[in-house]
Amino acid sequence: MSLRTIIPCLVAIALALPGASAQPKRHEPAGSWGFKSEPMSYGCVLSGDMTISQTSDKSYKCTFTAVWACKLRLPRSVQTEQSCIATQTGDNVIITSRMTKISKVDPADMLEMMRQNYAADHFTLKINARGDEMDGIFKSYGQAPVKFRKRLDLIG
Repeated sequence: MSLRTIIPCLVAIALALPGASAQPKRHEPAGSWGFKSEPMSYGCVLSGDMTISQTSDKSYKCTFTAVWACKLRLPRSVQTEQSCIATQTGDNVIITSRMTKISKVDPADMLEMMRQNYAADHFTLKINARGDEMDGIFKSYGQAPVKFRKRLDLIG
């Protein structure tokens, strides 16, 4: 056989292999996530758990619980429940939230003030190539870097 015969055969075989001509799979944010921000002023950190469910090709609904905890100011902590929508464009994920409930405040006598003044927590993120982490910015009254880590489902 000549090279003229072999090269087209090799190209055909390579193109027939699974994934040879396929585009890389886009990772989606659907699933269960834990998140935590970098410390902000007064040693405040936002952390929590979020569940994201797909509603269409590029949009998602989500719910999460979050704790706003501060070391150097009051309130020491605010526990919230929030609903959200997420949109994905490529690797970018934008999460826009709405306050559902403020469940606990420390100290307790600040509960009513937090119900009136706590702003919903929003996120601008980029999902990594493995689809198991999202990094970006948390935005509310303040802003800080935030990291999301996907929780793996246990098979049982």
